[in-house]
Amino acid sequence: MGLLISILTPLLLLPSVSLAPPLSLRTDVDPSSTSSPIDPSEKPSSTTSLEDESELEVRRPTAEKVKRATLPAAHTPAKHGDTSGESWIAQRTMVEDYCGWGWVKKDKESWRQARWVALEGTPRTCPLPHTFLPRPVDDKNYQYRFFGTLAPYRAYEPQADMWVDVFILKGFMSLGPAKEEIRRPPPAQASSGVNRYADRAPNLLRP
Repeated sequence: MGLLISILTPLLLLPSVSLAPPLSLRTDVDPSSTSSPIDPSEKPSSTTSLEDESELEVRRPTAEKVKRATLPAAHTPAKHGDTSGESWIAQRTMVEDYCGWGWVKKDKESWRQARWVALEGTPRTCPLPHTFLPRPVDDKNYQYRFFGTLAPYRAYEPQADMWVDVFILKGFMSLGPAKEEIRRPPPAQASSGVNRYADRAPNLLRP
């Protein structure tokens, strides 16, 4: 009898230990208190507006670019950079499929004695004249008084396969549009013809 009581006692106590109180039904929850799930792809409107403003800030042109975009060729700075020392007369000339800036000469020389040059500006002193214009071609056939010197090195002209003089620009004065276009062709082809491979070793050894 005692053995039977000892077996039944745990079985009588088991429901009170293992069974948890019933959970409340979902109908008991107030529907107004539930919030809709948040879409991670959505951003607050304030953040979006800030991003839009930042994009506009990046794309907004600077005052200098706006000023350059409204300058015609005749309105390049009348004087820029270091305008002391030796000077040259220069005329911007463009030749299709040919590299270089144009012609420079001394005051008493004719344009037949002028040199075809590639132009190099001086950092923090004088940029190239066309950088003040909306486009590099806007000062075609425009004359300047250049201040500077010819470089002790030359620049390679790939179309003609030859070397041309380099003028180091320290300053310039605008002289306005030229009276006429210089029709003199730039330096002729050297060691190669059109569509022909050429050995550049002589040019590299003796620029």
